[in-house]
Amino acid sequence: MKFLDSNILAYAFYRNEHTIRCQNAIRAGGIIDTFNLVEAFFVIEKETGSRDAAQKSVRSLLKSSLNIEDLDINLVFEALKKASNSKLSIFDLMHYTCARIHDCDAIVSYDEDFDGLDIAREEP
Repeated sequence: MKFLDSNILAYAFYRNEHTIRCQNAIRAGGIIDTFNLVEAFFVIEKETGSRDAAQKSVRSLLKSSLNIEDLDINLVFEALKKASNSKLSIFDLMHYTCARIHDCDAIVSYDEDFDGLDIAREEP
C-alpha cells in the first residue's frame, strides 16, 4: 500500500504540471490521514483563491476509495518520540508515522524531505 502525501492531494485539484498524474495516483488508491485533508484544503484554497473549491475537493477525497486514517493520540505519541532525531517537519513526521504504522511500502510525494527514509519516496 502507498501513502499519498498532501501535495499529491492538493495538486490533483487545481491546474498545474502535476494535476493528471496526481489524479491518477488518487484513483489508484492508497492511504492518507486526516491531517492530509486539512493541508490539502489549505493549499487548494490558497492556490485557487476559492474556499468553495477547497471544500468540494476535500469532499471528493472523502468519497474516494482512499483509506483515510485518523490521527489519534497513539500516532501523535509515536511521531513525537522521533521528533528530536528527525529532519522531517512535525507535519511530515505525522504522515511518515502513519505510513509506518500501516506498513506502507512507499510515500507518494514531490517532497524530497521524504528521501533517505526506510520507506521509499515515489513520484506519481
